[in-house]
Amino acid sequence: MRSQARAADLDDRSTSQPLMSDTPDVAEATPIPQGTRPGNEASAANEVCNDESSAESATDVKETIHLRLVSTWWIEIITMSISFGCIAALVCILVRFQNRLLAEWSFFISINATVAIAITAARVTLLAAISVCLSQEKWTHFTKRTHRLKDFAIIDTASRGPLGSLQMLYKVSWGFASISAMVVILSLLTDTFVQQVVQLEPGTISTYQEGSATFGYAHGYKSYKSYKYESLGMDINNDINSAVLGGLQPNSRSFAFNCNSNCTWDSYYITLGFSSTCTDATKETLKTLKCSEGPQTHSITGEQGLPCTMSTPNDVQFTLAARAISKSYMNINSSELAIIDDLNGSQAFHAAVWTWEPGDDYSVDIEIPDLKTLLQNSSVIIECALGVSLYNYSDISSISNNFTIGTTKLIPLGVTTGLTTSDMLGDTHHPHQETSLWWNHTEGDMPNNYISAIDLRYASSFFQSSAFSGTIGDGTPADRTFSPGATTFFGNGTLEVVSGIFDSISQSLTDMIRQGSAMQIAQGTTSQAVVYIRVRWVWLILPFVVQLMGGIALFVTVVGTKRTSDALLWKGSTLAVLYHSVDKDGVIGSHLRNVEDLEKVEETQVMLEKKDGVSDS
Repeated sequence: MRSQARAADLDDRSTSQPLMSDTPDVAEATPIPQGTRPGNEASAANEVCNDESSAESATDVKETIHLRLVSTWWIEIITMSISFGCIAALVCILVRFQNRLLAEWSFFISINATVAIAITAARVTLLAAISVCLSQEKWTHFTKRTHRLKDFAIIDTASRGPLGSLQMLYKVSWGFASISAMVVILSLLTDTFVQQVVQLEPGTISTYQEGSATFGYAHGYKSYKSYKYESLGMDINNDINSAVLGGLQPNSRSFAFNCNSNCTWDSYYITLGFSSTCTDATKETLKTLKCSEGPQTHSITGEQGLPCTMSTPNDVQFTLAARAISKSYMNINSSELAIIDDLNGSQAFHAAVWTWEPGDDYSVDIEIPDLKTLLQNSSVIIECALGVSLYNYSDISSISNNFTIGTTKLIPLGVTTGLTTSDMLGDTHHPHQETSLWWNHTEGDMPNNYISAIDLRYASSFFQSSAFSGTIGDGTPADRTFSPGATTFFGNGTLEVVSGIFDSISQSLTDMIRQGSAMQIAQGTTSQAVVYIRVRWVWLILPFVVQLMGGIALFVTVVGTKRTSDALLWKGSTLAVLYHSVDKDGVIGSHLRNVEDLEKVEETQVMLEKKDGVSDS
C-alpha cells in the first residue's frame, strides 16, 4: 500500500540522518571541579562517574516501578480500595452522629457537605477503576470468538461515560462487562439519593439550669407575724388577708413559678396547703330555724324587729331580723377555730353562704309562721369546711408561660399528732408563747408537717371579720348597719359558684404557704429547641449496591484478564490501538508483545501522512 511505502521511505530517511549532527565526535576533556588540585583529577572524575551512575540507577528504579504499575492491576485495585474507604468513612460518620445534636458537629463544613464530599470521592474513584475495566474489555471481548469490529468502538465509548455505557447495554451482547456499564449508569443517581440521607429534625432537650425552672413547696408554715396580732393587738400578717382576698377572684390568681422557656418537673412534690369542701346544708340548717314570736316594729329610727336564728350542721350561726329582709338577700358567716387539741386538719373552721330570694311574697308585715315557710321554700345555704391538707403535685410542666400541674392528689392530714411551744416575742414586758401543730408520719416517704396555731387562728378570725363575713340585699337600710363583706363575689350563691370560690381561696392560701419561710425549691428542667441529625439509611441502598457492583466488576475483570493470555493488559492505551491492525482474515494483531514494548515506542517521532497533491510547504 502507498501509505506503507511512504512509511518505509520515512524510516529510511530517519535512519540515514545522524541523531545529533554530521560532525565527527570530538572527545572533550572532562571538566575539573573548581578548587581541585592537579593531582586529584582522577578522583574527581571517579566522583562524577559515580554520581551519573546513581542518577541512572534511580531513573531505572522509577521506570521499573512505573512499568510494573501500568502492566498490572495495582493502580485500579488501590483506586477501588480508596473508593471503598470513602464509603466506610461515610458510614462511620453517619453511625457516630446518628440521632445526635447538630450542635455536636464541630467540623468547619456542614455534615451534609461532608456526606456529599465523601460520596463524590467514592464515586469518582469507583468510576476511575471501572473505566479501565471497560477499556480492557474491548480487548478481551475479542479473545473468545469473533465480534463486529464496531463493538470495539462501542465498548471504548462506554468507558468514557454513561451514554456510551447505555449504548453498550443494548448493542453489545451481555457479559460480565455489562456490570461495569451498569455501574457507570447507576452512578448518576447516587448524588440524588445521598442528598436524602441526612435529615435535620427539630426537637427539644431538657437541661438542668439552676434557677431557670423552679417553684416553691413547703412542709410547714410559720409567719412569725401573727403572734403580734395576738399579744399586742397589731394586724401585722397581711399575707393571709391578701391570699383570701386574692382567692375571691379565681381568674386573677396565678401559680408562682420561674421558667424562662418550656420547663418540666419529672418528680413529684408534696406541699402543705389548705383545702375546702362545700356541701348543700339547706335542709339541715332550716330545721334549726327559730323566730321570736311577737309584733314587729317599724319605727323610723331603724330599730330592728324580732330576729330569726338558725345554725348549720357545723354551728355557723345566721341571724335574720325581719326589717333586714329584702327581695334579694345574701349572708356569709364563719365559725370559730376548732379546739386545737382535737383539730382535724381537713376541718379547721367553717364558713357558710346563705342566699334568699323571697321576691314579692315578702313584706314587712309578714307573720312569723309565713316567714318560716318562705325561708324554707326559697333559701339556699352552702356550708364549706376549710382546713390544712397536703397536696401531691406530679406531671408538672410550663409551656409558653402556662404552668400546668397534670396530677394533683389531695392528702387529708387528720387529727394533729403533737404540739410544740416556744417563746416568740422575746420581750419580758410582753411574754408570749407560740404553738405549732404537728402531723408526724411514720409510713412511706411522707414528710412531717407543721403550722403555727396563731396563724391558723388568725385565718379563722379573718373569715369572721367584716372583711369577709357580711350581708347584702337589694335595698340599703337607713341605719347603714349592713356590711357586705365578700358577698359580692359569690354571685347567685349556688353550690357550684361557692365551691369554686372556696377552692380558689384554698389554693391561694396554699400558694402563700409554698412561698413562706419554710419554702423549698423544686428544680425542674428547661426545654431548649435543638436540631437532631437523623440518618435515613434506606437512601444509601443504591450507593452501596453500585459500590458492590463496582468491586465485583473489577474482580471479574482482573480474574478474566489473568485467564486470557491472548489479550495483553493494554487497558485504555491509545497507542496500543494505533499499533494494532486487522488482517484480511479479520484477525486483530500487533508486533507489540508486551507493555514494555509499548513503553519503548512512546517516544517515537511521527507525523501525519500527507494527502495526494498537497505539498509539504
